[in-house]
Amino acid sequence: MAAEQDLTLDDGTGAATPPPANGKKKLILLIAGALLLVVIAVGATLWLMRDQLAGDAGDGPVAEAAPVVLPVQYVIMKPEFVVSFQVGQRQRFLQLTLEIMTRQPAVVDALRLHDPLLRNEIIRIISEQSFNHLRTAEGRVELQQRLLEHIALLVKRESGADGVEAVLFTNLVMQ
Repeated sequence: MAAEQDLTLDDGTGAATPPPANGKKKLILLIAGALLLVVIAVGATLWLMRDQLAGDAGDGPVAEAAPVVLPVQYVIMKPEFVVSFQVGQRQRFLQLTLEIMTRQPAVVDALRLHDPLLRNEIIRIISEQSFNHLRTAEGRVELQQRLLEHIALLVKRESGADGVEAVLFTNLVMQ
């Protein structure tokens, strides 16, 4: 009987109070222990993986960024070039549509800005050629190469821009 009296103590109001809940304390301790284990596991994982998370900042070789390849742009020299040649007693003509290939926007701007100067230089170079030599594939390739060199040099000199890649003949009529 004494044990029953200890369990049901009266606080003076006449109502019986339940015994303390030992099960709730165990549950709280169990949850706290599980949370502590999770925190320790996360901390250990972060500590062990600190090199990968830091991105290997100073240990390995630094990878170089891939160069940015700009799209090709073609500048059409309009109107077409028409050059006359005196071959013996006959008058001969060459009509040429020329396009300049580049990847640099600064070169495109320079080609448009210095169009009169470029046209003058192109006509001068074509006029210096032999009509019969231009009729051969070798003569046309040599003319293309010479125009490329002179146009690139002129653009570099006038604007400081580099990047003239090719001179293309898109139409060539000789008569």
